[in-house]
Amino acid sequence: MDRPDDHWQARLPQTLVEQVIWPVRLESHHDEGVPATKWRGYDVLGTLCYYRHRYAQWDASFNDDGPVLHLLREEDFEAWRTILGTWLRRVQRHDGDPLAQDWIHDSGFELVDPKSIPRL
Repeated sequence: MDRPDDHWQARLPQTLVEQVIWPVRLESHHDEGVPATKWRGYDVLGTLCYYRHRYAQWDASFNDDGPVLHLLREEDFEAWRTILGTWLRRVQRHDGDPLAQDWIHDSGFELVDPKSIPRL
């Protein structure tokens, strides 16, 4: 089954789907000016069980050909509450020059405590 990119389990490996709390309600907020998007998912008790944010920071300058945009940083942060109460988190970042060797950072899937998950 194909999962759309904006679905709460789209980037979660199928082997981990049964280990997380499934949201029954999802909400999203988007700010076109940044650009940034935030998603939150809530379980049957109304408790946060899924969180994701994605944003990009750009630098705009002008040259003889007109405006030039440079990506400064992009982040995709995603977390799922597990059935054991810990959180499974993955953070992917692109920093600086895409030609640099270490411009992509991927935390991989890691278990973290709840205070490591943004709530705002």
